[in-house]
Amino acid sequence: MNAMKADACIVIPCFNEAARFKTGEFLNFVNEHADIDLCFVNDGSTDATPEKLEALRKEKPERIRVVTYPDNRGKAGAVREGFLQMVALKEYSRLAFADADLATPLSEMVRLIEIARQQEEVMIVMGSRLERMGVTIRRKFYRHFTGRIFAGTISFLFRLKAYDTQCGAKVFHADIVPAVFEQPFLSHWLFDVEILLRLRNLRRDYDRIVREIPLNVWLEQGNSKIRFSHLLKMPYQLWRIFLHY
Repeated sequence: MNAMKADACIVIPCFNEAARFKTGEFLNFVNEHADIDLCFVNDGSTDATPEKLEALRKEKPERIRVVTYPDNRGKAGAVREGFLQMVALKEYSRLAFADADLATPLSEMVRLIEIARQQEEVMIVMGSRLERMGVTIRRKFYRHFTGRIFAGTISFLFRLKAYDTQCGAKVFHADIVPAVFEQPFLSHWLFDVEILLRLRNLRRDYDRIVREIPLNVWLEQGNSKIRFSHLLKMPYQLWRIFLHY
């Protein structure tokens, strides 16, 4: 038996994920990777998600944690709660977050975590969905198109160099987590932008301590939690973020 102690944890927010929850993949992952734990955050789900998470936790209680609360707080609130609880344990040098649908496969999360481990000075390693030859990035054209418009807007408003702020695959050095996640985020869906702005406000060497790594695999899963109504609210949310930061 491998007695290696996990030094990283992936936080996975879950809201009504019961129908597509990949129990087997998560269980196989912790069996194969003794150095990375999982933390699921039940974000006020109203389906069978809590039961599925609890059943998974019981399979590996020493490796799988579940954070739950009754009210839906959105992805930003779920990630923040998971990060704050996990960093408080003082067991992990790296904390990451990924989407429950595994659009970013767990194998890619392992790659990002390993890059973060090898570069001690780096505070954030971000995955990006950059289509190029030799990789598998499957995304609907209109989502790619709107994503590029959004990225251009972010670059113009905030002078951020990031290619893909909204990719749901990021790894953080534990030392930076309390400062970046201490305060609630202004936006449920644009908190990735806020993370970068907070880090830039904290560190003058911002450009040196963030790495954006193109993913080799990203597969759009459908049934996105982002609705058209959310898109309509994004200009207002961007304006609030701009004024605040």
